[in-house]
Amino acid sequence: MEPTAQRMPPRNHFSAPKWDEAKPRELTQYFKELEYLFRDCGITDHTQMKEYTARYVTYNTAKTWTSLPEFAATTIPIGDQVAAAISYENWKEAVIRLYPGVEGSTRYTVNKLHQLVQDNFDLSAYTLGTFSTYYREFQKISRWLLKHGKIHANKERHLFQQGILTLLWAKIARRLEILKPTHHPEDPYNVKDVYEAGNWHLK
Repeated sequence: MEPTAQRMPPRNHFSAPKWDEAKPRELTQYFKELEYLFRDCGITDHTQMKEYTARYVTYNTAKTWTSLPEFAATTIPIGDQVAAAISYENWKEAVIRLYPGVEGSTRYTVNKLHQLVQDNFDLSAYTLGTFSTYYREFQKISRWLLKHGKIHANKERHLFQQGILTLLWAKIARRLEILKPTHHPEDPYNVKDVYEAGNWHLK
């Protein structure tokens, strides 16, 4: 007997995806929760995905989202040609653009990453906890900057190392020289490798 396919929950059901409009930064999490449900329920039709996304928000929000051209349109006409179909992803991007700062280019800046590096270097003492916090915060900002073309990988690696206290960095460098004997000395180490070596010393 084949298992019964999961169904999308009713609008006000306790398991339904929710988004607090007073917290716009959580909008992307709302979309992620919906997309997990779409996969579990076998929903792949882009029109259905748009409709369900608008179903779980307030009336006024749904009205705004469904009024976007990307909601109703299925293709983008260009002169006498017809471009690719407008997908759920196209519409989702249009929705996100309604909320500046959610995924905008101003969410993180290179200056913010530099400030994190400086603040961490200025710490008077290092523990496994502070080092782990530095790594998590650094990754959160640098991954976004990399994704949006604001920095390149070598810049990310150099900056992470600059935020580590000199004494600890000397120990990390010695361990990495042992673990990675073929690594070129002029190339910065991968951020994850540096973090793991630092963890090894701080445990």
